[in-house]
Amino acid sequence: MVASFEEMGLSSKLLQGIYAYGLEKPASIQGRAIVPMIRGRDVIMQAQSGMGKTAAIVIASLARIDISMKETQVLLLTPTRELAEQVIITD
Repeated sequence: MVASFEEMGLSSKLLQGIYAYGLEKPASIQGRAIVPMIRGRDVIMQAQSGMGKTAAIVIASLARIDISMKETQVLLLTPTRELAEQVIITD
C-alpha cells in the first residue's frame, strides 16, 4: 500500500490537480489500486460507496495519458449514468 500520492510517481501537474481537488492522502483503496493500474495491471476493486474507487480510476487514467497526443487515449465504460458523470474527462 502506498501512503502518499507523491510515492505513486505521478506527474507534478497531476499532483497539483489532486491537491487542488482537496485530496490530501490516498484512501486505502487508492493506495492499493492506483500504482498497479498505472502499470497496466487488471484491478478489481470492491469497497463501500464513497471510499474513493472513482478517484482511483480517474487518477490512474490521467497518469497514463500522454498529453502531447491529441487523440483519445482512455475509454471508461460505466454501468450507470451517475457513475459516468463522475468520471467524465473532457478538454
